[in-house]
Amino acid sequence: MLKNLSFFLKLHFFPHQSNNYKAKALHHPSIVLYISLLLLFQSFYIAVKKMGPEILGYATNINTDRILELVNTERQKENLNPLVISMQLNDAAEKKAADMLEKNYWAHISPTGTTPWQFITGSGYNYIYAGENLAKSFDTSDEVVRAWLKSPTHRANLLKPEYSEIGLAVKNGVLDGEETTLVVQEFGSKERPYLASAPVKQLPEEENPQLPGAEEIKTSLPQSAGMEISGEVIKKPQLKLSRSLSLLIAEILMVILLIDSIFIYKHKTVRISGHSLAHIMFLMALLGAMGATGIGAVL
Repeated sequence: MLKNLSFFLKLHFFPHQSNNYKAKALHHPSIVLYISLLLLFQSFYIAVKKMGPEILGYATNINTDRILELVNTERQKENLNPLVISMQLNDAAEKKAADMLEKNYWAHISPTGTTPWQFITGSGYNYIYAGENLAKSFDTSDEVVRAWLKSPTHRANLLKPEYSEIGLAVKNGVLDGEETTLVVQEFGSKERPYLASAPVKQLPEEENPQLPGAEEIKTSLPQSAGMEISGEVIKKPQLKLSRSLSLLIAEILMVILLIDSIFIYKHKTVRISGHSLAHIMFLMALLGAMGATGIGAVL
């Protein structure tokens, strides 16, 4: 059995007398077979998705507890107070995520003009400072927070000293025809409540001068004063299975071509057909393009 396996591997993947010193995997019929199988698989995949899209749910390992833990770890490194969960901000984040999926948009301000601050105040949270971070199509909580930290505007929100509370929502759905996971992060600090106090006798103006460098502390700020939003953090959509197969086949072919090139160079073989080096360069460019665009391809 091992002998048969060895012969099979030599025949299909290594230049050998049995394959006229050119791996079977590089022969034209084999290439046509790969393309046909990929086309067949992609057609089947699209048909199944159209008939039952709910079967192909977008699954990720993102949870709010982990995100909060990671955010507070970063804040601790900067000697900042940890953020605590606010149920009102959680509600605002949930409503924002649901609104994006329902109205099919990806932005801080909805197509109808609804701002993040309207979601926050609509949940009963009267803020003195507020902020929002968004992310989509990540696979894990760690990836989300790492991406936010790499973005200066998002990092500023995560590490803003004025924030004391946070709300989080993670929601799966379809956005622009792509299955995705949305992550919404709302930050806030509540207005200080007004305190009733007994009347205090006012000193004459000349006896109460303004101290140099002192500033008046207000119990309330205009809502526009403490609002912080950041640009979007987006990860390209998760690899489709068809794209993964395309990448796998391209990588296998590149390895076979590399072996073929080494064999030709070592044995000074003259071959009329086939330019292994050119093929390797083409496959490398194709792999780079697939990796950069996130779009599946058929070899």
